Amino acid sequence: MTGPRSTNRVCALTGAEIPIIQAPMTFIAGAQLAAAVSNAGGLGIIETTSDQGRTDLRRVRELTDRPV
Repeated sequence: MTGPRSTNRVCALTGAEIPIIQAPMTFIAGAQLAAAVSNAGGLGIIETTSDQGRTDLRRVRELTDRPV
């Protein structure tokens, strides 16, 4: 991200660079989407109610080291 890091409460609480939080959308909110949002500076969220969600929790760490 270019420019100064945001300093609002959302960013301070989540560790995100910009105050954008991905909605936890069932079946769409997987590892790839969450990692893309996090890599862009927002806070990616993974749907964890399904078996796929549990797999995505492990996979997301391969895709990003940013807050998810």
